Formats: sequence, C-alpha cells, structure tokens
Amino acid sequence: MEVSQYLALLGLWIAGIVAPGPDVLVILRNASLGSRAAGVLTAVGVMTGNLVWITLSLTGVTVLIGQADGVQRIIQVAGALFLGWLGVSGIRAGLAARTLPARVPSAAGGPGTDPDEPQAPPGRTVTPGRGFVLGLVTNLSNAKAIIFFVALFANVVPAGALWWETALVFALLVAVGLAWFTAVAWVGSVQRLAAGFRRHGAAVELAAGVLFLVLALGLLLSAL
Repeated sequence: MEVSQYLALLGLWIAGIVAPGPDVLVILRNASLGSRAAGVLTAVGVMTGNLVWITLSLTGVTVLIGQADGVQRIIQVAGALFLGWLGVSGIRAGLAARTLPARVPSAAGGPGTDPDEPQAPPGRTVTPGRGFVLGLVTNLSNAKAIIFFVALFANVVPAGALWWETALVFALLVAVGLAWFTAVAWVGSVQRLAAGFRRHGAAVELAAGVLFLVLALGLLLSAL
C-alpha cells in the first residue's frame, strides 16, 4: 500500500467516527451523567465493537454479510430493537428523574466525591462495567457499520495487501478510534460541562432517549 492509501483510509475513518451517532451519544451520556471511568470504559466498549467490525472486514466476512440480504436484515432489526430499548430506558429514566432529588456528595468522601468527577443523580448511576457493555452492544447494534466498512476497505485497501500492511491498517484504525472516543469521554466528564448536564439531567435523558428511538426507527425502516 502507498502512503496516499493510508492517508485516504485514515481520512475516511476519522470522518466516520467523528460524525455524531449512537456511539458518541452513549459515551457522552455515560461520561456526563455517570463518571469519567464509566465514560472511558464506554469508549473502550465502543472501540471493541469497532475492532470486531474491522476484523470481520479485513477477513472479508462483512462483504459476505452485505451480500446476504436476509442476514443483514436480521442484524438491522436486532440493532433497531436494542437502540429502541435504549430509547425507552432513557425516556423512563428522564421521567423518573423529575421526581428524584439531586444527590448530595458525602462529607465523609464516598464514591463520586472527587470534585473532578460528575455526580450522578439517583437512579441513573452507570458503573464502568455497565458502561463497557453499553458501548460494545451499541456499536455492534449499528448494522450500517457493515455498509461503511465494506465501502471503506473495498475502495482503499487493495485485495493483495501484504500481511504487515493489513496489520498496520488494523493498528492505525484501532489507535485513532480509541484516542477519539476516549477524548469524547474525557471532555464529557469535565466538571463544568458535566455539571451542566447534571443540572438538566432529566432533559438530557429524555433527549437521548428520543434520539435513540429516532435512530432505531430509521434502522428498522431501512431493514423493512
């Protein structure tokens, strides 16, 4: 592969992951309403999902899935159902949060008392482990990733690429993706920004829930 091909691949990859979508939304939500650790682990989960898609793409599996309409439709419906569940859960959490008092940090210094960490309102705490799972499943539920990765690798990575060139592509995409999603989590957990989200936590949950439902509906319509 030539340098221009690597640059084109990175450019398309960056454009794809920077664009607002379910991945960025779930990372920001968990980082701002949960904790910095939850946000970072959500980012790691998202990138683990991307790692699966990249591996399937480099081995040609996504091409086969893209050509099998039935399999692709099943993946799309499953993804739409999961995003719909996230949407309904967000709306329910937002409605419930309207009746819950804001959490007061413990004077004894319990969990979440770090001034640099956002304090999650009651009933909406996201643990780092749960954040990882949400990030992973959110990414894997985005069936449009099949189309994206097929187009990405088919147009840039030559079929006869050497093994070390393929390994370098894999390493570059993972490194850049992890850096971006971790940066999103870090920014989302900055105290001033997170405090603003917490003050309007119910509205944030409701807005996120509606966005997830819209994304689920769009995915379901494209599948049907």
